Formats: sequence, structure tokens, C-alpha cells
Amino acid sequence: MESYSLLHSSYQSSVLFSGFGKLRSDRRLCDVVLETGGMSFPCHRVLLASSSQYFWCLFGEKMEERIAASIRLPALTPAGLETVLDFLYSGWLSLSATSLPVVLETARYLQVDTAVSLCERFLSDGLSLRTSCFYANLAEHHFLPDALAAANQIIAMEMATLLREDREGLLGLNVQSLTDVLDRDELPGVKEVELLKLVLDWLDANQPLPLVRCNLLLSRLRFGLVAPSDITTISPAHTNMNTPLMRSKVTQALEYHWLGSARPIRQSRHSSLRAAANHVLLVGGGPSTDWPQQQVLTFDLRDRKWSSLSAGLPRRLKNHCVCCVGGFLFVIGGEEVKGGAEGGEGKSVSMMTTNCVWRYDPRFACWEEADPMLERRSQFSCCVVDHVIYTIGGTHTHSDTHSCLASVEFYDMAAGHWRRGISLPRPLYGHASVTLGTGILMSGGSHGNQDRTQVSIQEGNQGNCEVLFLNMVARGGENMALYNAVLSDCE
Repeated sequence: MESYSLLHSSYQSSVLFSGFGKLRSDRRLCDVVLETGGMSFPCHRVLLASSSQYFWCLFGEKMEERIAASIRLPALTPAGLETVLDFLYSGWLSLSATSLPVVLETARYLQVDTAVSLCERFLSDGLSLRTSCFYANLAEHHFLPDALAAANQIIAMEMATLLREDREGLLGLNVQSLTDVLDRDELPGVKEVELLKLVLDWLDANQPLPLVRCNLLLSRLRFGLVAPSDITTISPAHTNMNTPLMRSKVTQALEYHWLGSARPIRQSRHSSLRAAANHVLLVGGGPSTDWPQQQVLTFDLRDRKWSSLSAGLPRRLKNHCVCCVGGFLFVIGGEEVKGGAEGGEGKSVSMMTTNCVWRYDPRFACWEEADPMLERRSQFSCCVVDHVIYTIGGTHTHSDTHSCLASVEFYDMAAGHWRRGISLPRPLYGHASVTLGTGILMSGGSHGNQDRTQVSIQEGNQGNCEVLFLNMVARGGENMALYNAVLSDCE
């Protein structure tokens, strides 16, 4: 049996394009003329039908246009039609930021899918801060989902800059993109009150809109991130905020702000920050042990860059503890450093153990003083179990008196008060602790005698090799602790 080989020549397609192009330029064998905007374009019916689904259907057996000498296309522009025809005859699509809208409109109308794909690629590659809003509208209008998603991502990440430099572009943004941006959990550097003002201005600029559409757009805002003073000022001035749904949203936000100390445990989507969740914080400390800094540094794990919080620590602290609950930063206890000139030089420096608790609200970049602990503590540990803060052990230094503590406290955020827990088996300071399930695992540190006077708490103390596990069990509203000790070899 004779064998056959199947060979392919990529050169043949180039020959075909070249041949049709020469026939078109010489106006030979052209059997249909396309007309639009007062201009005529002689073409070959067979090429149009094989390259465009629109012409494939138009030249069907039962269509009058099958034998028509000329076809009018009033919906298209001459520039757009000429560019798409050049692509059909050569395989090359000429695009610029200016010509993209008309070319894409023509390619979509004539159902030239390959040209549409090239336009989408050009659009995605050309996305920038300057073009993001315009290209998002173009992608939404022509249903280019990948390009639309890319444009929306840039708008979301650059919203802070767009609010300053291209507010007109945002006011002309399509509703799908605006809704998508408002649904996002991360809008770096954007205050929610600015988003509220933007949406209200957008609604005014794009009226009339159905009430349901207005409510759906406004409900994407997180009113818990807007200060009560701004809510009460802005809401009455806009009719779109006076619908039953929006009045209920405003009421819920005001009730959240009135919660006070309970806000960290009453978080919802409407009070959650629009920011990356994973940051490393440096709180206090510094190059000098006697003069800790008030600056708070934050490290973005994604950008791998350090930056400074706008609001530094209210006090200079050392040997304090920090923890996070519900997106709030708590700075607890420690030794407060007073006196001295800048850098801790030139004047005497005093240190006193404190029981103060400071709560940082990143929503409004402000520090608030929470209820103080029952006892002053430094060199202690703190952990969070089920949104409850526990402070364990530590030392208390006042004047020439040093005390080592065995007491445990926990913070009842709903009531805004500290309460006593079950004490440790013995005083402990300088230890480490970590949350493990519903318990707290403690290790290391040093034992000390309570109420020791004029003796350094470090003096004569060997390292502690004991490991304690505190299993926190709530019964009848009381906080209980079960201790399990595991001794390890100090060697």
C-alpha cells in the first residue's frame, strides 16, 4: 500500500494574504463594495465571508445582500472599517490609544473575533493610571472580561491617586467597575469617607438611576469606617442616603461607634479595614535601652518595605506587651520612661511601671486610652484566646521596691474592665507565652519573690526550665484556668 505524507507550508498563508492584498489594491475581481460615511471600499465577498461571522450570515443563500453590488454599513466609521479590512487582507492590525475605540467597535460589530482578541491584548498591555478608567469603560462596553478585571485591579490599587488626579475619570466610570472596586477588601491609602463622597457625586453625575441600583451601590460602602461626625454631616444632605435601607446602614454604623471598648469584638465587613491583613509591627524600643522611641514601624510583607505610622506611641515604653484583636492594636503595661532630653541625654531619666493600656484604631489613625490593668506590670506576657486578652505574671518596680507577680488578668471588652484570673502557681517574669488552641503555653522566664526590697530581681536567679500550659475554660461566666507543668532538662 502506497504511503502518504502530510506537509504544511506556513509560507502559503503569506502568499494568500499577499495575493488578496494585490487584488484589492488593483481593484481586480472585487465583487462587493462596502459603504460608510461617504466612502467606498471594494472587497472580495469570499474573503469577507471566510473571515467574519457577520458577512458569513449576510451573504447566506436566503439574504438579498448575497448578490448585492454594494452594502451600506451606517453604524461603522470609515476609519474603523478601513483598519479592520486591512487586517482581513494582511493579518496586521494597526492600533493606537486613539483608534482603539473605533477599531474595537468595528471588529465587534463585524464579529471578527481575532481582531477583537488583539484589541483586548492591546488594551490590557496599555493599562496605566492614566488610562485605567477609560479602558475599563471600553472593556465593559464590549464585554472583555479579562481586560475589565485588569483595569478594575489598577483602579482599586491606585484609587487614592485617582481621587486626587482624575476625579472626572472616576465620575465617568461604568457602574460595574465602580461596584467591583467598592466590593474589594483592599484599597490602599483610601479613606472610606472619600469613597462615600465619590459615590454620592457619581450618583448625581449619572442620574437618573433606579432606586435599587443606588441602594446596591451605596450598600457596598463600609460606614463603620466613616467617623460619626462625617456620617451625621453628609447623610442628611443627600436624598440617596434617606432611603430606609441606607438609614438602617447609617444607624448600624453609629451603633458600632457607640460600642466603645467592645468595638474590637463586634467587627463585621462594614467595619473591617480595606487593607492588607499581614503586616509586621515594631512598637517601641530603639537603639537606646534608656530612651525608647515612640515611633511605630510597619513592614509590608508584599512590598517588603518599612513605613512609619502617622501616629506614634503616646508614651515612651519599654518591657511592654502588644497584641491585636479585631484589627485594633493594644499596647499594654511596661515601664514608662520620663525626663531626659531628646535621645535620653542631658537630664536624668526616670522609669516607672505602668498599668496603662493604649488601643490604636487604624481606621482613624488614633490612639485611645483603654481601662488600665488592675496591677502595674512589666516583663510580663500577654496572649489572646477567643478575643480575650490575658496578661500573665511580670514585675512591678516602684521607687526602690521590686515585686514579682503571679497574678493573671483578662480584659472583658464587652464590659470594658479588667478582671482577675486564676494566679500562676508561683511568681514569674521574663517568660514567653503563645496561644495554643484554647489555652496558653508558657516557657522560660525566671521565678522571683514578691515584695523584694532593694534587691535586683535578676540577682541570684537561675533560668526557669518549666513549661506551663494554661487551659482556659469558661464556666458560668467565670474564667477558670487549669495548669499543667512539664519539666524539661535544663542541660
